[in-house]
Amino acid sequence: MNKSINFITLEGRNMVHDALLSEQKIASLILSTATISEPRIREIENLARKNGVPIQKVSPDELEKMCDSRNPQGVAALMNLPEVPTLEQLLKNKRDAFLLLVNHIDYEQNLGAILRTAWAAGVDAVVASPNGVCEITPVVAKVSMGGAAYVPLLKMSMFQAVKLLHEYAVPVVGVEVEMGKSFNNTKLTGPIAFVMGGESVGLSEPLQKECDLFVNIPMNKTVASLNVSVATALVLFEKLRQENGGEI
Repeated sequence: MNKSINFITLEGRNMVHDALLSEQKIASLILSTATISEPRIREIENLARKNGVPIQKVSPDELEKMCDSRNPQGVAALMNLPEVPTLEQLLKNKRDAFLLLVNHIDYEQNLGAILRTAWAAGVDAVVASPNGVCEITPVVAKVSMGGAAYVPLLKMSMFQAVKLLHEYAVPVVGVEVEMGKSFNNTKLTGPIAFVMGGESVGLSEPLQKECDLFVNIPMNKTVASLNVSVATALVLFEKLRQENGGEI
């Protein structure tokens, strides 16, 4: 497995622009000499100068070699990964905590996709079990498309995490095939922590016993289960829909 990293590469004008407006620490900005006269790029460059971010100007070919995407739109930035709080610190500071626990993730691509979705859905933190992929690697960072810099990833035992969640009265909702009610027919507003199983196995029986309730995702009976990142997206955005006034 690839080693964990301390920074990620952001590519594209909107992503870099938004990062410069955020509270995140940008280590450096890289601009293509072919686009430095364009208004959007000038705006990004001015933001970087205002924030004291070092700027490097390179040829279009050099920029493409530094980036994973085929079209970085003339700009990239290196962002330091933020300091990750402990789960207890987060629970103390966030009464309506929105958390995601993932158990035994086998593939870096799935964890990256989960972080991307968690960022879009407003998840406060993702807790990943040490028995699977649980750190920010180059692959995780690439697939997360910036999510790895905005959503804290906590490496922690599922049982230790659930114990803390119970202490802080955060409902623990297991997402498991044919258990509980349909996810879109269950109230998911307020503080919550979803627990997802891995790609090859669902939630273990001991972990199931720690859940306060279960939801399932209705699907064609000929399909055993969904990819974990897809299942995660469905339940996270159902909570978001309900929080925004959608009916159950």
